[in-house]
Amino acid sequence: MSIIRESVRFISLGESLSGELFLPAGEKPAPALIVCHGAGEYKENYFEMCERLCAKGVASLAMDMHGHGESGGERYYVEMSQWVADVRAAVEYLSKHPRVDAQRIGAFGLSSGGTAILEAALIDPRLKALVALDATVRVSMPWSAAAFLKALIFVGKMKRAVTKKDLRLSMLKFMEGVKLAVDPEVDKRLRANPKSIAAFGEFPFPGGAHSFFVDTIERVSRIKVPTLVIWGEEDKVDSPETAKLLFDALLCKKSLHIIPGNGHMGHLDQNRDKVFSLTADWALENLAA
Repeated sequence: MSIIRESVRFISLGESLSGELFLPAGEKPAPALIVCHGAGEYKENYFEMCERLCAKGVASLAMDMHGHGESGGERYYVEMSQWVADVRAAVEYLSKHPRVDAQRIGAFGLSSGGTAILEAALIDPRLKALVALDATVRVSMPWSAAAFLKALIFVGKMKRAVTKKDLRLSMLKFMEGVKLAVDPEVDKRLRANPKSIAAFGEFPFPGGAHSFFVDTIERVSRIKVPTLVIWGEEDKVDSPETAKLLFDALLCKKSLHIIPGNGHMGHLDQNRDKVFSLTADWALENLAA
């Protein structure tokens, strides 16, 4: 199936967001997924998945969230109120696009992007289906790491109070011991990417706090739309135990898939084809005409 691509921009909270819209060829309006990346990430990491979705007849809008990639906003902030607004702005944009069926819009999110789509679904009934990939829904890190990051957030708040600016520190050393992908080449490529280095090389405190500290799992029982939970069996950022807790907390139509051979970045890892297939099938099943 041929694919139509459009580079787009739309407004969220007064900032211009950048996105890439993938549309399957054909005259009928298509179902669509909003695709949300994680902290320190960017939309280009999802283009392969978007192409695969298009091949199955599902449109997708991969976007740079507030403060990331080519979008506006304070650099590398992860504030859920902003990211939820970004998801809702994307829904608004897609609902007015002539090639998208406004009644069949869902969302996909990785890590902090997963947090954003789950939180958005609580307040925006226009989202009809969700796919959460290794979503951040609770504090799952060891207490020592959590205490260290909370101390940085406290210092950052003090600095912001005095200077009106965040404390910005390199988190590259902190991330060195965390395997992002099982495939060594993928892991190496992620760490070497200049965009990733820039994001974690000047990480904002407290502006990036929601990358680590959220309590979304306490609210997901109120989600009403079908939700697919996908997790890497070898996720070293957030273990599959979180996947099971999230799945158990959901009361909507739901499904859980823990994928062997994948780490936290399952959309890029060695078994990404399984992630693509599960996502497309869930979208087609739950965004049916």
